[in-house]
Parts: sequence; structure tokens; C-alpha cells
Amino acid sequence: LPLFKTVNVGDFLFGTDWGPTFTPSTFGVLPIVVGTLSITFWSLLFAIPIGILAAIFLVEYGRGRLSRAISFFVDVMTGIPSIVAGLFIFTAFVLGLGLERSGFAAALALAILMLPVIIRTTEEMLRIVPNDLREASYALGVPKWRTVIKVVLPTSLAGIVTGAMLAVARVAGETA
Repeated sequence: LPLFKTVNVGDFLFGTDWGPTFTPSTFGVLPIVVGTLSITFWSLLFAIPIGILAAIFLVEYGRGRLSRAISFFVDVMTGIPSIVAGLFIFTAFVLGLGLERSGFAAALALAILMLPVIIRTTEEMLRIVPNDLREASYALGVPKWRTVIKVVLPTSLAGIVTGAMLAVARVAGETA
């Protein structure tokens, strides 16, 4: 690459200054990579528990208006562009609550983008768990909440992790 004729690879990977218009030019990507990883990590911490709990509610417990409302909002959130989520968080949290512009606000915006992916994939994984497993657990006298924790979630864990990875891929692409 022509860049590496003028910039050392070590300075590029581990440098902390980004100044392509400076004389001499500096191209350090370490803060960019660390920022992307930290914001993605924090958005995961926000979105995964909420997404999994929402999917469990929709599949196992949700009947009625609340379930339809949550499902509708998840469908609507699927098409939200990142700029809209960012403006919402900026307006609600930074301007409304007086928070500073920070990685925390960015992580909240990206968590909003992650939620529909996590909810839908988790919901589908929970639906494909055979009812025979649930019924066998109920026949042993196990309550529904414990059946969900001990039978349904472990059975669908691989699909839930895959959905979280898809959500991370979307968010990492948005932060790049």
C-alpha cells in the first residue's frame, strides 16, 4: 500500500495521533479501534439483557395488547437508521437530561440499533425449541420461569449467541 511507504506499520497500528493534514502526516488508528471496541462492548451490555428478556416475554408469556405493542415497536425499530437513533439519544439524554456528549450516549444509541436484531433472532430461536421439552419439564412439576431458564434458554443458546454476533456486526459497521 502506498501509505506504508511513508508511515511505519507500527506507528499506524499503535500510534495515538491522527493528523493526515499535519506536516508531517500522522496516521495512528489505536484510539479509533479502542473507541469502536469500547462503545460496542457497552452497547452489548445494554442491549443483550433487554433483548433476551423481551424475546422471552414475547414467546413465553406475551398474550394481548402489550405483546402486540412490543412486537410492533420491534418491527418499526428494525428500519431505524443510525442517525435517527443518535439524534434521539442526543435530544433525550444530552440536551434533555444534561448528560455530556460521551461514549455512553453513543453506546445507548447503538444499543437501540442492536435491540431489534437481538429480539427477533432470540424470539425465533426460542420458538424452535420443541414443545415436548417444555411439556416434559412441566410434567415434572417445574414452574414455567424455571423451565425457561433451565430448559429453553440452554437449548437455544447457540442461536441467541449468533443473533448477538449479528447485532455486533451491525453496530461495529455503524461505528466505523
